[in-house]
Amino acid sequence: MTFEEQDESTCESRPIADDGPFTLEVDGEIFTVTVRPGEPGASDYDWKSGPNAGYGFSSFHRVSYYSVLDRANSPSNEIQPETIDEHRASIRDFLSKVNPETGYIGD
Repeated sequence: MTFEEQDESTCESRPIADDGPFTLEVDGEIFTVTVRPGEPGASDYDWKSGPNAGYGFSSFHRVSYYSVLDRANSPSNEIQPETIDEHRASIRDFLSKVNPETGYIGD
């Protein structure tokens, strides 16, 4: 499955692990996104067009609890899968931290 930046109809789509990996183009860069099965809110991003093979990042969204009683049982709200726009925002945040000379964060 591929979602290009111009495809506005897919912006609110919420891919899940059962959909399999999908490709996003963000600011001219290509990423393969894998939503982790059994880990709500967790995704892995492989930077396919980046200068360093196998480099990318992972993102995690935490469960929030309204009270201590919730924590003892279950969260008040289920974590919703991220929208395509939310995946794009995560990728843009990653790219903003990458050193353009090395292609890595922190170098």
